[in-house]
Amino acid sequence: MSRRTSIAGLCIILGFLTLTEPARSEERRSVPDFRTEVWPIFKQHCVECHGSKRVEGGLRIDTAAGWKQGGESGSLFDPRDHGNGELLRRIQLPASDTARMPAVGEPLSPARIQILKDWLAAGGQWPDAFEDRHWAYVAPQRAQPPDVSNAAWCQNAVDRFVLAELERRGWNPSPPAERATLLRRVALDLTGLPPSRDLAERFLSNTAPDAYEQLVDELLASPAFGERWARPWLDLARYADSHGFQRDDLRGLWPYRDWVIRAMNSDQPYDEFTLHQLAGDLIPDADEQSRIATGFHRSTPTNVEAGSDPEETRINQVFDRVNTTATVWMGVTMECAQCHDHKYDPFTQHDYYGLLAYFNSTELEADRSNPKVPGSIRFLGPTMAVRHDPTDHRRAELSRQLNAAIRRIETRKEELRQDLQTWAAEMQGTISGGDTAYQMLELSVFQTRKDSSFERLDDGSILLTGKPAATDDYLIETRIDGPRIAGLRLETLADDRLPGKGPGRGEAERPNFVLNSFRAWLVGESGHEALEFVEARASFSQKNLPVSGAIDDDPKTGWAINPRFHESHWAEFRLKEPIDAAEGRTIAIEMVQSYGGGRTIGRLRLSSVSSWTSQSNLPNDLAKTLSKPIESWSGEETAALIDWRFQQDAGATALRSQQRDLEDELARTPVVSTLVMRELTNPRPTHRFERGDHRTPREEVLPGTPALFTGEHRNSIGHDRAALARWLTSRDNPLVGRTEVNRIWAELFGRGLVATTEDFGVKGEQPSHPELLDWLAEEFRQSGWSRKHLLRVIVQSRTYRQSSSQPGDAAQRDPENIWLSRGPRIRLPAEAIRDQALALAGLLSDKLYGPPVRPPQPDGLWKKVGGEPLEYDVSPGEDRSRRGVYIVWKRASPYPSLMNFDATARLACQVARSRTNTPMQALTLLNDPVYVEAARALAERLRKIEAHRPLEERLQRAFEHCLIRSPDREELAVIVDLWESQRDAAGEESAWQAVATALLNLDETITKE
Repeated sequence: MSRRTSIAGLCIILGFLTLTEPARSEERRSVPDFRTEVWPIFKQHCVECHGSKRVEGGLRIDTAAGWKQGGESGSLFDPRDHGNGELLRRIQLPASDTARMPAVGEPLSPARIQILKDWLAAGGQWPDAFEDRHWAYVAPQRAQPPDVSNAAWCQNAVDRFVLAELERRGWNPSPPAERATLLRRVALDLTGLPPSRDLAERFLSNTAPDAYEQLVDELLASPAFGERWARPWLDLARYADSHGFQRDDLRGLWPYRDWVIRAMNSDQPYDEFTLHQLAGDLIPDADEQSRIATGFHRSTPTNVEAGSDPEETRINQVFDRVNTTATVWMGVTMECAQCHDHKYDPFTQHDYYGLLAYFNSTELEADRSNPKVPGSIRFLGPTMAVRHDPTDHRRAELSRQLNAAIRRIETRKEELRQDLQTWAAEMQGTISGGDTAYQMLELSVFQTRKDSSFERLDDGSILLTGKPAATDDYLIETRIDGPRIAGLRLETLADDRLPGKGPGRGEAERPNFVLNSFRAWLVGESGHEALEFVEARASFSQKNLPVSGAIDDDPKTGWAINPRFHESHWAEFRLKEPIDAAEGRTIAIEMVQSYGGGRTIGRLRLSSVSSWTSQSNLPNDLAKTLSKPIESWSGEETAALIDWRFQQDAGATALRSQQRDLEDELARTPVVSTLVMRELTNPRPTHRFERGDHRTPREEVLPGTPALFTGEHRNSIGHDRAALARWLTSRDNPLVGRTEVNRIWAELFGRGLVATTEDFGVKGEQPSHPELLDWLAEEFRQSGWSRKHLLRVIVQSRTYRQSSSQPGDAAQRDPENIWLSRGPRIRLPAEAIRDQALALAGLLSDKLYGPPVRPPQPDGLWKKVGGEPLEYDVSPGEDRSRRGVYIVWKRASPYPSLMNFDATARLACQVARSRTNTPMQALTLLNDPVYVEAARALAERLRKIEAHRPLEERLQRAFEHCLIRSPDREELAVIVDLWESQRDAAGEESAWQAVATALLNLDETITKE
C-alpha cells in the first residue's frame, strides 16, 4: 500500500479484512493436511451440532466412523464424484436457504471451501489413529528454521520462517524501507514517539554496517520505551483511576501504572513480572514495589452504587480476575465455563472454579457501613501508603514551613506576655479618660446578593427574615454627617425572631456568622474611592477567626463569635485617614459572608465612630481586670488578657493566616496510597455456582489448574496466588509464551500471527506461521523472558524492515499482509497520535511518573449523579503536556480525544484495540485544544527553522521535521501553494499555522509506515 493511501481507503480495507481468511496460494501442496487444515474447519464450524454432546440429523463429524457413516441425509461425499457430495452441496448453498451449513453463524469462506474440495478430491481420508489435540494445547517446540532459496535475504531465523512461506507461494519479499521511513517506524514502535532531530541526523549520517542495530539499542534504552509498552499492558490490566459504574468516584492506583513503566524499562523477566502482579503480596519479605504490583487485579471495577449487594460485587470482581488471568496468560475464553462446561474448548466448570479459588480469599473491597441500610455502601480498599512517592519532598517542605510559622507565632505570643505589664500600665491610664462618640447611621440602601427579605426596625437596625441563603453579601449605602469620622461600628444584635436568638441565621443551637470581608467606599460624582481600614476590634472574636480577618483581604479569614451565641456583639473598624464629613458624605459598604451553611448576620446596625481610643474595644470583663492592681490578677485573668492581645495583634493575625494557608496546602498534598491485594487470614471456602449464580452454591472446590494441562495433579501445585503465577509461566502451560509473543507481534505488524489475539481456543484462528510462533515463544523463554530481547530479534529482521508499499497485485492476493510480503502500515494508537503532535511542536514533557494529569477537555463531561462531586481542573504547566499514558482515566467519562481514536473505557481486559476511521477523528485533529495548541507551537518552531533559507527549502525542512523523509516535488509544490495562499489571505503567521496544521493532519503523520 502506498504511503499516499488515504486513511479512509486504509480503514475500508481493514474493515473488509476482518471478514476474510488467510489466503491459500495455488502453489500450496495438492492434499491439505487433515490435522492442521481440515479438522480445524470441522471443529470450529461443525462439531457444535454434530459431535459427542449433540447429534443433529443423526450425523457425527468428530470421529472417523461418523464421517464414513453419514447422517439421515445420507453420505457426506460420493467417492465416485467428489464434487457432488452432500457436504459440498450444503456448505455452498445461499445464506437464505434453511439447509445451508453451518446452520448458525457466517458461511464458510471461499478459502475454507476450497480446502475441503481439495481434501475430498484426494479421497477424503480420515487419518488412522487421529487424535484431536488442538494446536494451542500442545507444548511449543523450537523448530529448526527452514532452508530457503534466497538465504542471503535473511537476517535471522524470523526471516527464514517468513521467506519459506513466501517462496512456497512463489512470492518475493518487498525491498527494504527507506532509511528515513524505517527510522520513524522503529522509533514509533519502540518508544511511541517520532525520532528527535538529533537522533535522525545521527542515524541518517551513520554509515557503519551496524548503524541500525545501534539505533535499536538506543531506542530500547530510552525511558520512553516503558511509557510506550506500558500502554497495551494497561489495556490488559483494565487500569483506570476510577471505580466504574454509575458513581464512578476516583481512586488511587497510579503507583501501579508507574510500576508497569519501570518494569518495562528495566526489562523485568516476564515470569517475575507475572508473579509480582498476581501475588506480589505473598512473596516472602515482599517489598513496597512488589505490593504495588498487585494493583493489576485491583484494577477491577468496583460497584459502590447505593443498593448494590456487596457479596455480588465481590463475586463479580473475582469472576473478572479469573477471566482476565485466563485471557492474558492463556489466551482462552475461560469465562464460558462460569455457568457450564465450555462448549468448544476442553475446560469444565470445575476447572473454572478451581481457578476462582485462588482469588476468592482477598479482603472485601466494598461493604455497607450499616448492614441494615442498603444505600450505605462504601469503598473500603484495601490500600497501602507509598513511602517514596513524588509528593514526599513537597510535604516535607510544607511541614518545615508550617513548623517555622508555628514557632514564630509562639515567639510573638511570648513577646506579648513579656510586655504585658508595660501595656497594662498604659491601658490603665486611658480607661477612665475615654471619650468615644457614636452616631447611628440611617441605611438609605440595603440589598443582598441573594435577594433575602428583611425588615427595617425602629431602632435603625435591619432584621433579615425568611429562609437564609447558604452564603450572602450585604450591600449598603448610608449618609454620614459630622466634622470627623474615625471609623465604623457594626453591631450584630440578638433577636427572639432569629434561630436561637441569633445573631447568626443558620441554626438555633449554633447561630454563628462569619463576616469574611468588610469594605467601604466614599461615593462621589467621579466614582467610588476605596477606604482603607487599618485596625479592627470586637467585643468578642472566635478563636482562629478574629475580627481583623474581616479587613485583611484574605477571603479565607473573617470574624465569627463561636461559642458566644444568643447574645449581641459589636465590631469597630478604624480608618487609616479620618473622614471630614462636615457637609455630609455618602458611604457604600459591602459585607461578604461566604463561609456557607447560612452563617450570615441576622440583625445588624451601623454607627460612625468619631474618635478612637485604646480601651474602647476592650470587653467589659477585661476592662474590669485592668482596673485592678496587676499583682492581684489571677492566672486566668492574666491568660485572658494575653489571649485577647494576641487576637488583636496584627503581626499575630498575619502569622495565623500563613499557618492556615500552609495547613490547607498540606492537606491538599496527602500521603500517596495505592490499592493492593491483601489475603484474608482464614481463606473463604469456594463452591461451584449452579449456572454461575452465587446464590446457588454447590459442591466445594479446591484451588487447582485446568485438568487439561495437569490431569489428576490439578490441585497439587499449591493453593495460593503465588503458586498459580509460577504455574502460568511454567512449561506446564503451553500458552503463556505464545500469547505474549503474539500480542507483541500484533503491536508491531498490526495483526498477530494468530489473528484472534484474545482467543487461542478452538473458535480462534489458526496461526499463519505456527512454527515461527513456537520458535519465538521458545526464544522468549530461553532469553530469560526478556521482552527487549524479543523485540530486538523482531525489529532487526528483514521481515520488519521491508517497505510497506504494495507492488503489483499484493493488495489483492494478500490484503491483510498475512504472509508478510511487505512491512507494516497501520494507524498509530490514540496516545501516540497525541504524543507525536506535542513532540513535534516541542511541547511534550519528558517528566516521568506521578499522579494522573488532566489536559484540556470540554467542560461539563465529569458531571454525574451520585457519589462525590468531581471538578475537572486542567493541569498547570508541563503537566498538561505530558504523555498520554499519564492522562487520568475515568471509566464513565474517558478522555474524549483518546476515545475518538479507539481507546477504551477499560471496564474489562482489552487484548487489542480496534482501528476505525470516522469524521470525529478529523474534527479532533483540527479542533481539539491540544492539537490547536500543538499546531500553533509547531508553526512557531517551523518558522524559525533555517529562517535565512529560501521558502522552498524552509518548507522542505518543515516536512522533514514531521515525517523524517523528504517531500517529493509534487508534495512540496502543494505545501508551497498552501503557504503562499494563506500568506496572501491572512499574513505570514497564518501561513505557517496553516502548514503546521496540515502536516499534523496528514494521513502519513498519524500512520506508522
